[in-house]
Amino acid sequence: MFNMKKKVFWAVSIAFLVFNSTVLAKSISLDELQNSQTNFKPAVNVTAKEVNSGHWAYKSLENITRKYGLLVGDANEKFDGSKPLTRNEAAVILVNLIGKVEQEKINIDDSEKMQIDILKNELSEEITALTGRVAVLENSVSKLQGSVSNIEKNNSKTLKTGYGEDFKIGGTFQFKYNGNFQKGADNYSPNFSVPYSELKITGKMAPHVNYVAQMLPYRTWNNAYHSTSTTPTVGSILADAYISTDILPHHVVYFGQSRIPIGVEGQIGVPSLDTIDRAQISRNFSNYRDSGVKVAGKWSLFDYTIGAFSGSGENYKDYNNSMGVGGWLTAKPLYKVPQYGKLEIGSGYYRQGVGNSTNTALSSRYEAQTYSTAIGYKYKKHSLKSEFAYRKGYSSIDRTARGLFTQYMYDINKKYQLLARVDTFDPNVSDINGRVSAGNARNTEYTIGANYLPAGNNIKLQVNTVYVNNLKNTDSVRLMALTQYMF
Repeated sequence: MFNMKKKVFWAVSIAFLVFNSTVLAKSISLDELQNSQTNFKPAVNVTAKEVNSGHWAYKSLENITRKYGLLVGDANEKFDGSKPLTRNEAAVILVNLIGKVEQEKINIDDSEKMQIDILKNELSEEITALTGRVAVLENSVSKLQGSVSNIEKNNSKTLKTGYGEDFKIGGTFQFKYNGNFQKGADNYSPNFSVPYSELKITGKMAPHVNYVAQMLPYRTWNNAYHSTSTTPTVGSILADAYISTDILPHHVVYFGQSRIPIGVEGQIGVPSLDTIDRAQISRNFSNYRDSGVKVAGKWSLFDYTIGAFSGSGENYKDYNNSMGVGGWLTAKPLYKVPQYGKLEIGSGYYRQGVGNSTNTALSSRYEAQTYSTAIGYKYKKHSLKSEFAYRKGYSSIDRTARGLFTQYMYDINKKYQLLARVDTFDPNVSDINGRVSAGNARNTEYTIGANYLPAGNNIKLQVNTVYVNNLKNTDSVRLMALTQYMF
């Protein structure tokens, strides 16, 4: 593993800064700390309470630190995935990781944020003990003189409102160009556009209780409910709007409006997409939000999300009498042998009532059922993922639609990625008796592209060339370029 006495000095400094300020003070070397405090002893016995390699906390730390890299001392020291950790060592790794994320402004995804929050709660005793040693270090190391006063000064700038503390504002802005070499039935306009913009407000209302309010300014305000719609309709400027709590171990519970738990790309936001456009099954089956309750669980072998929603879609009153219910389960069979790569196998089901508002005829009310299964594998610089999904009751009770996409991506380095994807969708496969429709309108998109991330995930440049083959209408070829900035 690594020398605990040596590494704890760096961890103590980072821990105090991370948990008490949004701005990190200038760090000093491990040697300087060690030379000035040779008799320093950790506040918690480092030999007690080991965390073995099969423990969920161990795997979460290992996966995230391997993905983003972790500076724990000398350059040749690495995370040893074969030996157990003490809880103190786990706390040291965690605070170093958080320090790196904060200092370098790394944009980690929501599932990893959830893992880190759960780990902070699990290791709170050890973290508190470590951060309590900052006063000792400050008195012993000249380069830390004045750091606490600087931290207090920075901390006083933290915005505290009637809605709680840790109030933060972030956002995303995209600028896109689409050029058509051949215009087809998909009707993509050759022009410049702002396809997506986002403003997100987050904060903490109380310990273990957070809130999120996300607005999408590229939309327009629209409070009308479309009573004749047969699928939930995307609403107005308000997107995610929920309160969450991690008071249950391994779990986060969401109350409010959030994404429904079905599909691979359907459950992630636009800024996290590998390609400029979503896969067709995501566009048609799962890319929307609803109001309700959702529970997300995170374990070593599997993750899952289940939820119950109003079934009316984003920002609409609950006019129908049938909830939307379903969930998604992901198994991680290689979690004990990460040297063989990362394998994830997922499957989900979602049922929603459609066409059953108070203004819709009883005969047109029915349930739409979406089924999906997916697989993803990442080994070193290579990653492959695929998803198949179909819906019974697509647009009408007697229609079944289905789709499949497969994508390969190669990471040249941390800044450059190449990808290729084949994406097929048929909106009119069969009628209620399973007979193939004569109006088959299968649409297949062939995409090749490149991504450039010059500053982590804060800036992303994407170029996609897409050839669209449509069995019923005109084919098309387009070249798209997109710039994304996150703050």
